[in-house]
Amino acid sequence: LRKKVSENKAETVNGSKQAVNGASLVRRDPTPALTKTKIAKPETSKELPPLEELKVLPSDEGFSWANENYSSWQRSIDVWSFVLSLRVHVLLDNAKWAYVGGFTEEKQKSRRRKTASWLRECVLQLGPTFIKLGQLSSTRSDLFPLEFVDELAKLQDNVPAFSPKKARGFIESELGAPINVLFKEFEDQPIAAASLGQVHRAILHNGEKVVIKVQRPGLKKLFDIDLQNLKLIAEYFQRSETLGGPTRDWIGIYEECATILYQEIDYINEGKNADRFRRDFRNIKWVRAPLVYWDYTAMKVLTLEYVPGVKINQVDTLMSRGYDRDRISSRAIEAYLIQILKTGFFHAVPHPGNLAIDVDESIIYYDFGMIGE
Repeated sequence: LRKKVSENKAETVNGSKQAVNGASLVRRDPTPALTKTKIAKPETSKELPPLEELKVLPSDEGFSWANENYSSWQRSIDVWSFVLSLRVHVLLDNAKWAYVGGFTEEKQKSRRRKTASWLRECVLQLGPTFIKLGQLSSTRSDLFPLEFVDELAKLQDNVPAFSPKKARGFIESELGAPINVLFKEFEDQPIAAASLGQVHRAILHNGEKVVIKVQRPGLKKLFDIDLQNLKLIAEYFQRSETLGGPTRDWIGIYEECATILYQEIDYINEGKNADRFRRDFRNIKWVRAPLVYWDYTAMKVLTLEYVPGVKINQVDTLMSRGYDRDRISSRAIEAYLIQILKTGFFHAVPHPGNLAIDVDESIIYYDFGMIGE
């Protein structure tokens, strides 16, 4: 499938400015039709509601990739050490002579589970680029053993967060104003952390509740280094019989991932995707996408309407609230049929971290960084 290429980045600003509580912010012209039909509903409460079971996310401070002065040579050594170690692990998992007491399928599955756990820890140590690739791999049971897929799926919502100080500084730098000028209230503790960014809740001065998606500092530099190595790794995998080189297009997978990674760090592009997706479903009440607040959005900071819901894989919670799982399933299928067969514009990362169910059983879509056409 051809992925949607990022639109002209020169459109992120247009030279006009808007005053927000006394501060001048760079403003991008939003699509007129969308701003006139703003769907945000007025809230009676002036405070952010407490989150159920809010997890304290692990910090990225112990990881070498979080250091802004990370050496490109050290990075290359770390990446290739991981690749060679993975090569040895896969070789031993598949070698019948390597099993004490004789080979059995049960022993192989047990060893693969250990390898998969080791793989997930290594991916976390390698940081954003590899975490993202691990998340993508967790949906590809056609490429990887089931044990690997199950373990990598844990990366979907258990990624280290960066400090509130970094987040605040990044927001202020991108939007050109202090946090207290931009927002009436800002929560330092992120409600979610992903491979490429994390999400904070806030309240605007007009009382509207929003979430701010903040990109991890230094991503572009890290991508540039990692993708040079990943190209060599893809060529190495392509030549490897053990890694299925002749039967898999590893170089094609690399090229697709490189396009996706650079596209996903352009939050202006993601905002445009969200606007188009919401416009496609404007007449279907049971599909929702958050409204983009363009006055508080830049290339690396994206502010969206706060639309909480129950993660689509939290089956026990859905059942305890009396939700109709058959109806939800039917709606999920129909929504994708509409995207693929009617609009030709579809959400390409439907893992549980990006799909939720609202109180009226509507399906909420999050994260429009990766879109297929």
